[in-house]
Amino acid sequence: MKYTIHNLHEIAPELLPKLAEIHMGDHGLLSELGYPFVERYFEIVYKNKQVVAVYAQNDETGELIGYNIAAPEPAALTGQLTSDRAWFIKQIIKAAFTRPLAILQLVVSSLTIRTQMQNEADAIESLYLTINPNYRGMGMGGTLQRGLFEAVRAAGYKRIVGSVEISNQASLKMCLSNGFTITKTFREGKYTRHRIEKIL
Repeated sequence: MKYTIHNLHEIAPELLPKLAEIHMGDHGLLSELGYPFVERYFEIVYKNKQVVAVYAQNDETGELIGYNIAAPEPAALTGQLTSDRAWFIKQIIKAAFTRPLAILQLVVSSLTIRTQMQNEADAIESLYLTINPNYRGMGMGGTLQRGLFEAVRAAGYKRIVGSVEISNQASLKMCLSNGFTITKTFREGKYTRHRIEKIL
């Protein structure tokens, strides 16, 4: 299979919903909140120039393979979800009735994320790496992660950090094989995560 890794800021805007659909296969909080939150998040990521992100696309079919997103201020991205207050309130009310535990986790995670990148001026946080189910098990996660490392280095960062759920052994194994080390383990509501770091 031939593929190309691209800068996510150069993606055709009409493909953003496809990235959001791929993300819905991720079992994290953003997906639990529902598709409207995921789609809005990708619109924010696309427009935010502080974000460093890559995506892979099949050269033959044009199908999106996956993506990896990093940002120096993760809380600034999620904070922008509230910029359209009417939309946000409507979505939160819907989620409160259909996914109340996700709303509770949102509060806990919002408090945690604010402190994670304090005093980390030389670092950027890897936020999401998700692969289209049609391409899982082919090594594309590691390939996209290495593509992100190159983009992050080019942007001038010296370190990349992230968090991986301890139950996600496949992701943890990939991160460790790509040079990350575990710096601590912490609890974030229902999630128990390893904090990881790689010197670039």
